[in-house]
Amino acid sequence: MGKSKRLIFLESYLKLFGVEKIELIKETLDFVTGIAIYDVTDSEERQEFIWYISEIDTPSSQLNNLIEKIHMNKLHLGDKFSNMIEQTDFPEFNRETKEKLLNELFDIEIRMIDNGKETDSFFVHA
Repeated sequence: MGKSKRLIFLESYLKLFGVEKIELIKETLDFVTGIAIYDVTDSEERQEFIWYISEIDTPSSQLNNLIEKIHMNKLHLGDKFSNMIEQTDFPEFNRETKEKLLNELFDIEIRMIDNGKETDSFFVHA
């Protein structure tokens, strides 16, 4: 069996935060938990997370594609998007689709876990 849609999406999304690798802890019908690894050579550079989403509600591959383009074109600095994102044309998406996908992206929240408690979130903003 291959990777779940959720894990594929997480690998793309967490690149925006400098994550190099994800260690999956658990996948259930309603959530995914894992460890975001920022530097595979430094055991301190890790963040446990939980994402409350079902496989069926995972964002589309179109959103994965947009995230990859944002990352490749360096249109972000961590969780903050460059003002240039509004002016950047992506041939794969018309303006309406791009706006819809960006709004979907802004709605994603993946909770960080520290010492067994949810403390903060991975999310992006303009």
